[in-house]
Amino acid sequence: MKKQITIMFAFFLVPLLGHTQQPNISQEQMQQMMQQAQQMQTCMANIDQQALMALGQKAQAMESEIKSLCQANKRSEAQSTAIKFGLSISQDENIKLARECGEMAQGMLPKMDFPTSEKDFEARHICDGY
Repeated sequence: MKKQITIMFAFFLVPLLGHTQQPNISQEQMQQMMQQAQQMQTCMANIDQQALMALGQKAQAMESEIKSLCQANKRSEAQSTAIKFGLSISQDENIKLARECGEMAQGMLPKMDFPTSEKDFEARHICDGY
């Protein structure tokens, strides 16, 4: 788990280091960025890595199920399944905590939006990606 946290921390620290090359960043701003990185690392340490891995496996299984539904021309069922899964994932405490950690990193984490309603699919359908 420490290795995963260290790797994630490194991903967040690299963009910060790029800012050190800019001459208009003050020492105070640099210290603030380093403190934010430390806070984010502490935050990430509170996330259950085993649970995240289990969610990742569940997401892969769900993707296979949705893909199968799409290929069977059960588009409505595939869409409904994706929405239900997205809603359940978005309510997971580890996902919520990861979002909070990401907010600490001020946009350094990829956006983690999950479809939770038909509105999320207004412009496209889940099956269009398969």
